[in-house]
Amino acid sequence: MITALVLGCYAALIGFGAPRLLPRLWPGDRAPRRTVALLMILAYSLPLSAIAGGFMLGVTLLDLLARIDPTVDACADQFPINDESPVAPLLGIAGMIAAGLLAARVSFCLVSTFVAARLRRRAHAAVLRLCGRPDGTLNAIVLEHDQAASYCLPGRGGRIVVTCKAIQLLTAAQLGAVLAHERAHLRGRHHVLITLAAALRRAVPGVRLIASCDREVRRLVELIADDAAARDHGPLAVATALAVLGAGHVPGGALGVVEGPTALARIARLAAPAAEMSRRRAALSGAVVAAAVAVPVLLAAGSVAVLMRHCPPSTDNEHPRSSISRLR
Repeated sequence: MITALVLGCYAALIGFGAPRLLPRLWPGDRAPRRTVALLMILAYSLPLSAIAGGFMLGVTLLDLLARIDPTVDACADQFPINDESPVAPLLGIAGMIAAGLLAARVSFCLVSTFVAARLRRRAHAAVLRLCGRPDGTLNAIVLEHDQAASYCLPGRGGRIVVTCKAIQLLTAAQLGAVLAHERAHLRGRHHVLITLAAALRRAVPGVRLIASCDREVRRLVELIADDAAARDHGPLAVATALAVLGAGHVPGGALGVVEGPTALARIARLAAPAAEMSRRRAALSGAVVAAAVAVPVLLAAGSVAVLMRHCPPSTDNEHPRSSISRLR
């Protein structure tokens, strides 16, 4: 029960505090990779903490489950609300049902979102086989279209698509930067991150942290790809390519150079890049990401350790309650 309360308090603290503190304290645009990792860890820790807390309620408040381990049963008996209280079965059953339903919903949304995205990509790939023309020089598929656009279609044998209009308008350096941007998306499997964030938002709607994670992951993977392209072709080539492709369209299930209204902010970031993070700041940000993984685990383990310290296991060979019931 204490573990359930600790995990519940952690989830509430992260859910309300992280969306307010991260934009002020965390260098998101300067460390997009670490920011994506931190957001995904924090967002997924919310439902996982709730699921774990619900199961812990059931284990400590339901007599049938508590009897599995004599130590757990002995500790559970010391709570103000224990498995002998008339309220305990209701709380335990409610916790188990809520945890089970949440786990089922998250699992269903993950599977269905990934399957839907894969079906969209497969359908679009079929269209590309009919309408596109493979270009060995560019290592991309050239599409006849009167609009300048470029995008990648992730998945097995990921494809890069560029329109004839884009090839006409872009210089050689700009086109190389665009292709490098798309290759960075495919190499980093950014579609998996986007799908994970979208599935969680679908499973747990209305939570600010999870909605922010979905929105920011979509934006930050573009910054990651921009940085990869800028390292090979220079930030100027990437920025000017963004300006040329500013009105480009990206179909569903694909990732493109231009992603909605973020293009202007990305151009400004490339035109005036921030100073590189110091080693100390980079190490600190890495430590924060590691702490985000460790904190909920340590909180749960610490609460169990404190509880066990005050509830030593019985030295009898059999559980006292079973002996009493036998005497009766």
